Amino acid sequence: MKLKNIIKLVSEMLNVQDEKIIKRCANLVLGNIASNHRDCIAKQTFTVTNGRIDYSEFNRTFLKIVSIKSGGRSLEYSLFVDFIEVQNGQITVEYAFVPVFESENSSVAIPGITEQTFVYGVLTEYAIISGMVNEAKIWNHKFEEGLFATNIRNKNIILPKV
Repeated sequence: MKLKNIIKLVSEMLNVQDEKIIKRCANLVLGNIASNHRDCIAKQTFTVTNGRIDYSEFNRTFLKIVSIKSGGRSLEYSLFVDFIEVQNGQITVEYAFVPVFESENSSVAIPGITEQTFVYGVLTEYAIISGMVNEAKIWNHKFEEGLFATNIRNKNIILPKV
C-alpha cells in the first residue's frame, strides 16, 4: 500500500485535503494492526561487546522479540526498560516492529490486509480526531469486519464431524 494512494482515497471519501493528519491517521492504523492483529517481522544482526542491545539501536520501532540467536542457537536474554541484556558476540535478533509511513511515497505491505480495509481504519482515526463519533463507529465496524475476514481466510477452520 502506498501512502499516496491512501491519502487520495481518504481525501475523496471525506472531501478533505489534510494530508498531514491523514498521514498521522495512517501511522496510527499501522501501529494498531502491528500491535493487535499482524506481526510485522524483521531480523537484525548486532555485534554485542557490552552485554546489551539498546532499543535505540534497532532500525525499526521495536515491539517484541521473536527470537535471539547466535550461530543458529537460541540464546537466553533479559528485557529491561531501554535495553536487552544478552551475551557478547554476533547476535541476530528477530523481532516484531511497528511499520511507519515516512513520506507520501512510502509503501507498506502487511500480508492479509487489503487497501480497502486499511482505508476504513484511517477513516476511523480521522473521524475520531475530528469529533465525528457516529461516523467513527461506522468506519470502525467496516475496519473490524475487514480484519475479521482476513483472519478467517488465513486460518484453517476445522468443523466437527457430522
